[in-house]
Amino acid sequence: METDFLQQIKHLGFTARIKRLNEKIVASTLEHYSNLDLGIEPNWHVIFLLLKEKEKLTVTEIASALGFSHPAMIKITKKMKAQGYLESHKDPSDGRKTFIQLSKKGKKALPAFEKEWSRIQEVLQEFVSDAFLENLNQLEQNFDALGFKERYQKRFGQKAYTIRNARPQDFKEIGKLMVDVYSGLEGFPKADEQPQYYQTLANIGDFTQKPEVELLMAISHDNKILGAVLYFGDLKQYGAGGTVTQEKNASGFRLLAVNSSARGLGIGRALSVACIEKARKKGHAQVIIHSTAYMKVAWKMYEKLGFVPSTDLNFKQEDLQVYGFRLPLY
Repeated sequence: METDFLQQIKHLGFTARIKRLNEKIVASTLEHYSNLDLGIEPNWHVIFLLLKEKEKLTVTEIASALGFSHPAMIKITKKMKAQGYLESHKDPSDGRKTFIQLSKKGKKALPAFEKEWSRIQEVLQEFVSDAFLENLNQLEQNFDALGFKERYQKRFGQKAYTIRNARPQDFKEIGKLMVDVYSGLEGFPKADEQPQYYQTLANIGDFTQKPEVELLMAISHDNKILGAVLYFGDLKQYGAGGTVTQEKNASGFRLLAVNSSARGLGIGRALSVACIEKARKKGHAQVIIHSTAYMKVAWKMYEKLGFVPSTDLNFKQEDLQVYGFRLPLY
């Protein structure tokens, strides 16, 4: 029997083998669904089951819960809506949010689908062992903790970017980056809803005129600004609502933004860690930050870094609920 070349090249064949296996499973599942005339596609079941449990979610919340990309979820849910299995409606208390839920047709079809998925699971258990799933869990956890690019950089000392303090000539471009990133968040207030906030973003360099405030940036080797964040060595200058300006012996950072073209490089984490290290050097006891429900990716990253929610730091920015977090340093 001829040796499988992808097996022969071992780890270098790993991603190709995953892709090959996925294509085989998807093709056979499509054929199976077609033979049964079910009118669904592979991976739709995860949307059905998630919405059965949660009842209604935004596309962003679905993507976050499943760990899929936002564009991929838009594509899948659009197809499911076209087949009449999903319906969407605006949140009556927040017109910026659009919820997706199972339609009457979706709910009616679900019991028959679940019966078939149970059968499919029995078949899958014949060649996918519990031990394999445990190893897959560990693989995903390892990758989430430190991705390929970060591991490559750590091993070979090569980075696609450097972090440094922004200079006055960088301020305008960073301001544009901030406006683009925050206006692109699904459900987040737009410029016409909070013009003063967006004016602050556009003129973010003005913060550096205040004592102990630094604007950090990640810049590529070809001088493209990939991300930025404001660090506050004195929380009196924090410039946000709530009680944070009364905190002592603490640093903070806010207005973290990463260029969409540079996501996945670990830039948000690297900028956050740079701020944390500045706080350590100052001898501060904690770092304080804020986030919103529309920043789930950043929220998860902060939790992995050790930040914990602190309800005493919560406040409202007009109609927007803002949540506070603390990171104890000792």
